[in-house]
Amino acid sequence: MPQLDRIIIFPQVFWLLVIFTVFYIVLTHFFLPRFLKALKTRKEIVKVNELEALLVSKRSTDSQTKLRLLLLNHLSIVKKIFSLNPTLNISSAKSLNTQAVDELIGVMVKNSILFCNSQILDSIRIKVRSIYSK
Repeated sequence: MPQLDRIIIFPQVFWLLVIFTVFYIVLTHFFLPRFLKALKTRKEIVKVNELEALLVSKRSTDSQTKLRLLLLNHLSIVKKIFSLNPTLNISSAKSLNTQAVDELIGVMVKNSILFCNSQILDSIRIKVRSIYSK
């Protein structure tokens, strides 16, 4: 069989080794450093983004706690004002007749929805006449 002949197999092995070593040198000296540099920069970018996300979330939680404390403080002030003023005392809310007030608020909300809806107002066509035309 000619493919197993000793004369033919040695040049094939030689050229296989030469091409493999050249390919290996080109990959390790040119492409591998670029690939590793890209991986390293991606890792650094992810690290910086994680730190920034942590900083933003920490600021957000800090501002939420400050807002919560501020709201609780002002709510206690409002409670003091309501408790000190006898006309604003809500402890006897069961005896108050709030049905008329609730109906009035309902009518006002209904009218504001019906007459202040931007889609309805935009659908109304208005013809403008010039002041100077006779």
